[in-house]
Amino acid sequence: MFSQILSLTSVPDRLQAKARAHHFRDALQITLDTPSLTPSQLQYRIFNTMPGWVTHLMRLRNRLVAVFGFSVGQNNMVPASDELDVGDQAGFLSVCEKYPEEIISCAEDRHMAFFLSVKKQHNTVIVSTLVNPKTLTGRIYLNAILPFHYLIARSVIHNAKMAGRL
Repeated sequence: MFSQILSLTSVPDRLQAKARAHHFRDALQITLDTPSLTPSQLQYRIFNTMPGWVTHLMRLRNRLVAVFGFSVGQNNMVPASDELDVGDQAGFLSVCEKYPEEIISCAEDRHMAFFLSVKKQHNTVIVSTLVNPKTLTGRIYLNAILPFHYLIARSVIHNAKMAGRL
């Protein structure tokens, strides 16, 4: 199902400089059908339509983790617009950096800092994640959700590709 999505071991983006001890890092790459899209437009097109099961999982997650002090803002990652600027909301994330080839969004609470990079490289897009747990609770939570992250990230990118949004 995810055969068009490559998992990268070396990631050419700006997130690595933000990595701290005990961090989690991954990156997925897929070929673009529309290479003229900006990184902001790519972020929008990837995350503007979430599968229903992901939305339900996010609602459940928010109810479960709120008692532990995790940030539980919105249930999704849908950006407000297809052209985002620094400070704009992209679902539960805020755009913290923007470059011609890359847009970085972030969210932080007392347990972890989360970063998402959408980088356009030639005729591909690289979507990468960095999570810096700050507490033991953050590390336990991160390890508990990794199987879900793996499936959700690939499903969302795959769906965007199959729907012709990329």
